[in-house]
Amino acid sequence: MPPLIFIHGASCSARVWQGGFLQAFRERGHACQAIDLPGHHDRLSSEQLDRFGLADYVAEIDTLARQCAQPPVLIGHSMGGYLAQRYVLEGGRAAGLVLLAAAPPQGMARELLNFALRHPLLAFRLDLSGGRGKRDARLNRVRGMLCTEQTPQDVVASIADQLQPESARALRELSLQSLPARPLPIPLLIHAGGRDPLISVGATRAMAQRYGVTAHVHADMAHMLQMEPGWQGIAQSALAFLDASFGQSASGATEEQVGAA
Repeated sequence: MPPLIFIHGASCSARVWQGGFLQAFRERGHACQAIDLPGHHDRLSSEQLDRFGLADYVAEIDTLARQCAQPPVLIGHSMGGYLAQRYVLEGGRAAGLVLLAAAPPQGMARELLNFALRHPLLAFRLDLSGGRGKRDARLNRVRGMLCTEQTPQDVVASIADQLQPESARALRELSLQSLPARPLPIPLLIHAGGRDPLISVGATRAMAQRYGVTAHVHADMAHMLQMEPGWQGIAQSALAFLDASFGQSASGATEEQVGAA
């Protein structure tokens, strides 16, 4: 069974995988590593953080993938899903992909524009890069952009407390850069939230059609699929995908390696 590399999204870190979601894979015997993309482990100044672009993030994924004894399965959320697609399309070393609320291959420009049109006050008042401002502002951002109104407050607070600033350069590139339109030559699983304000169901289904697979859309979930109520079903789906694609995993937990950069 290939090892697993978990790739977080914008304004987050490896912490978003800790707890229940990552534990589910460890308990099934998978070797797991949750990467901290450059600038996401230590708090950096805006000037330092903004030096990093998507190519730097992809290079970090490549470094970790090449340290694995065999090509890993990449599990990417949001921006991390976009990076995983880019890495594979550029010839990266990977055995499979699991995409959760992934930014689409054409980039985020249209998705962010649609969000601003649907939620003009929220888009105007909140920092799209995340992690800035007072805690109340972060709580509002999480509730309005990343979760549903039914998400428990303790989950919203946990996400808000993990948010951090994101590289303005990386966000700009994520909006403007598109990926080549060609198949992904490895097994692929796509999950999305039906109530995700950032990544539309239409964009997810178009991405799935592009790659020749079916998107699994969860009607009552939003963007933080690995932390919202219902995450257990997504984890079980990913585990079944791994078993079907690569054979039954061994029982018993393996050592978890979190952090990276």
